[in-house]
Amino acid sequence: MSEAPDDTPKPPTLKHRVFYAVFRAAEGGLSLFSLETTVRLGQALGLVAWALFPKRRQLVTRNLRIATATESPAPDSAEIRRRVRETFRRTGHNMLSSQRAALMTPEQLQNHIEFEGLEHLLGPVQAGRGVVVVWAHMGNWEVLAQLVKTLGPDAKGGPIFRPLENPLLNDLMIKRRSQQGAVLFGKHDGFNGPAALLRQGGVVPVMSDQRAGGHGELSPFFGRLSSCTPLPVLLARRTGAAMVTLSIFCVGTGRWRLKLRPVPEKARTAEVVAHLETAMRDRLTDVFWFHDRWRIDKVRPLCFFTKHAPTEAARTAAVPTRLAVTLPSDRPGAVEALVALLELRPDLRIDVLDPGNLPALPDDPRIVRFPWDRQAPEHLNDGLLEKCDASHPVPLDFVLLLGSELSLAKAAKRMGLRAILGIGVAGKPWTKSFPMPSDRDDWRRLAEDLVLTAKTRKA
Repeated sequence: MSEAPDDTPKPPTLKHRVFYAVFRAAEGGLSLFSLETTVRLGQALGLVAWALFPKRRQLVTRNLRIATATESPAPDSAEIRRRVRETFRRTGHNMLSSQRAALMTPEQLQNHIEFEGLEHLLGPVQAGRGVVVVWAHMGNWEVLAQLVKTLGPDAKGGPIFRPLENPLLNDLMIKRRSQQGAVLFGKHDGFNGPAALLRQGGVVPVMSDQRAGGHGELSPFFGRLSSCTPLPVLLARRTGAAMVTLSIFCVGTGRWRLKLRPVPEKARTAEVVAHLETAMRDRLTDVFWFHDRWRIDKVRPLCFFTKHAPTEAARTAAVPTRLAVTLPSDRPGAVEALVALLELRPDLRIDVLDPGNLPALPDDPRIVRFPWDRQAPEHLNDGLLEKCDASHPVPLDFVLLLGSELSLAKAAKRMGLRAILGIGVAGKPWTKSFPMPSDRDDWRRLAEDLVLTAKTRKA
C-alpha cells in the first residue's frame, strides 16, 4: 500500500533566504520612486535585455511572426524587429511596475487604471452568477487585483496560481493577496475550489494563453494549431458561470486599461481562444511573448501527445506549421512520406530543398520547391536556411533531412531549430534518426512516427 504524499512545507534553504533578502531590498528601493519613474526605469532595463539576450530575441521574434502571420499585409522583417524591441521595452516596464504596484494601496493604484466594458462583468455578478475571466499574461498584471474590488465589498474572486519555489516569497505573495481580499487556488485545489467559488457568484481569472500539453484541446491559436486549455469552458459548463475576456494594456506612462468583452454562452474552447486572441490584439507588444507557446517536440515535431490525433483540428488552422525537407535522389519512394504528412497534418507547408534533379513532386500548393545548390560550400548553408525561413511570414519549425546532409543539420542547429531529423544518423546535432525505409509503406510509417503516438494510432 503506497503512502500518501507528504504535503508538509519544506523549510527554506540558505539560497531561498538570500534571494528573499535581495528581493525585499529591491522592493524597498522601488518604494522610493513613483510609479511613473519605475515605469521609465523598467523600459530602460527592457531595452538592455533586448540588447544582451539574442536567444530571447529569437524566441520573441518567432512568436510574433506566428501571431501576426494573418495580418493583411503581414509585417515585414523590419516591422517585426521593431515590435520585438517594443515587446522587450514594455515587458521591462510591466514587470517592474507590477512589483511597484504591489507596494501601493488600492486607493493609490486606482488612480492609475481605467476600465472598459465593466458592465459585462458587473451584470452577471449582480445577478448572483459566477464569472470566468479568460485572460493572457499581458500588461501590469498586478492591477488585476483591482478588478474584483470595483464590483463592491461583498464580491469574491481570485486567480488560480502556481506556488513559487521559494517558500518565503510564496508566503509573502499569499499574505498580500489575502489581505487584498483575494481567494487563491493552488495546484492542490484542483477543479473543485474554483468551481465552488463560481457557484457562489465569485470571479475566477484563468490565464489561458500558455501551452496545455497533452491535457489540452487542439485548436488554432492565432491561426496556428496548438494545445489550448479547456479549463474556462469546463468551469463555465459545470457551474453555469458566464465568461468574459480581459486585456490589460498601457495607455500612458504609469496608466493601464482593463478591457472586458463578453464570450457567448456555451462557447467551446476554439471560440473562447478566438475571443482571447481579440483581447491580446488590443496591444500585442504588451503580451509576455517569452513563453515558447508553439514549441514542438524534438522527436515527434508534429505530435501534440493529446488523446486525439491532430488531423481534423489541423484542417481549421489558417497559419501553417513549416518544415524544410531534403529528398534522397536515389529513393523515389521518399515522396510518399510527404504525401502522408499532408494527409495527417493538412496545415503543413513543406519547403523541399531542390538541387534540380528531384523526382516529380505532388501538385500541391503546400509543397514548395526551394532552389538549393548541393555543391555549394558548407558555410553557405546558413544563408540558405535563413532565406528559406524568410520566404514566408511564418518561421521554419524544423528540418527533415531525408538525405541526411550533416552540413544542413549543423546549419539548422546554428539557426536554433528545435528538431533536426535524418536517416541512419547519430550524435549531435541530430535529434532523431530513422532507419532507411525499404518501400513506400515504410516511408508512410516514417511520416506517421512524426505525427502519431501509439494511443492516437489506435484511436
